[in-house]
Amino acid sequence: MNGLLRRYATGILPRYVMAQVAKAFSLALLMLTSIFVLVVVVAKAADVGLGPREIAMMLPLAVPSTLPYTAPVSLLFAVSVVYGRIASDNEVLAVKASGQGAMTMMLPSFLVGAILSGGLIFLSNDLIPRATHQTKVALLSNLEEHFYRILKKERSFDNPLWPFKIEVEDVEDKTLVGARFSHRNKSPEAESPFDLYIFAERAAIRFDKDEEKIVVGLEDAYVIGDHKRPDFVLIDKERLELPMPGNRDMVGTVQELTTGQIMDEQELCMTKSVEDRRRQSVAASLWIASGRPRLVNWGFVRQAFIDYDYFEHRYDKLETEKQMRVAIAFSPLFFVLLGTPVGIWRARGDFLTAFMVCFLPIITIYYPLTLFGVNLGKEGMVEPLLALWAGNLVLAVLCGLVLRPVLRH
Repeated sequence: MNGLLRRYATGILPRYVMAQVAKAFSLALLMLTSIFVLVVVVAKAADVGLGPREIAMMLPLAVPSTLPYTAPVSLLFAVSVVYGRIASDNEVLAVKASGQGAMTMMLPSFLVGAILSGGLIFLSNDLIPRATHQTKVALLSNLEEHFYRILKKERSFDNPLWPFKIEVEDVEDKTLVGARFSHRNKSPEAESPFDLYIFAERAAIRFDKDEEKIVVGLEDAYVIGDHKRPDFVLIDKERLELPMPGNRDMVGTVQELTTGQIMDEQELCMTKSVEDRRRQSVAASLWIASGRPRLVNWGFVRQAFIDYDYFEHRYDKLETEKQMRVAIAFSPLFFVLLGTPVGIWRARGDFLTAFMVCFLPIITIYYPLTLFGVNLGKEGMVEPLLALWAGNLVLAVLCGLVLRPVLRH
């Protein structure tokens, strides 16, 4: 065992290879994570109206959720470049001449891929979902502060993602004075951009983070329609409930659950779907068997079967999320199994060409299969375990095709 560790993990040659891969991996991960966070997270945060200060506070929370996607590609780039350089400098040939096989050079990177996959599984089970939830909490909290700051400064808030344009005469603490809410016209052929107006002497807006909605309380208010529907209605002490702008695109509730919470909810879904339907079926059977079918509550029976469909769909969605976390976490191992032999095989070509040779099947086969599997798994059309691991199985086949000739020659 000690001899195997020295040869493949702790010896001079394995430590040299690991150091080269770690250096290239760190630089690639830093670059890809920065691009991913800036392009995706910052763009969406800006769409809902956050300023530079609020976005800067959100960035550390957004980084963990990008790791399952940036780390595998970064490792693929690292092994493609490092092994391409090692092979082009005839270092692999020198190792073979010393009586050791090419696996001596490749196994340290395989070990790095396995360690990285284990780390991603650990992070995906708990840390990443919690970070995703904290990102949403920070987003909603900063959004509320940003909302009142804009209203107090500009006396209006006009965000295309919101159903209402809001204009005020003044803002006292968190109370809107002389507020006007103009409802956006959804018809593309409308003559006016607004089809409904709500005027209120005073209004209070509360951001409900748990329900993911905005609650508007109105005092001394009235409603006026547009020129096609010039209705006039007095309202007072009424409430408007608006969806949180852009929140569905930023995060989803399933992604915020830890793996332990997913398993607990799956157990609850199974219990609810089976017990409720069984209870109503037994009750209906007893009433019918006793000759009193009129006493069967068919509404409850129907609702039990409707709830069964809901809980079954919810269970499939949770199972898909759970399997996706594991499948994507194992992607670094499969990426490195593919990238390492291709890097040696393409030693006489451009290093970046070796990376593109590996990345082409990944971008055209692996990720489309994964996305397709997610949709099929959520709809219950395919078993989530098979749907989400199809991409990894394809990579395993490709690894076998390129690994064998490298080991033989």
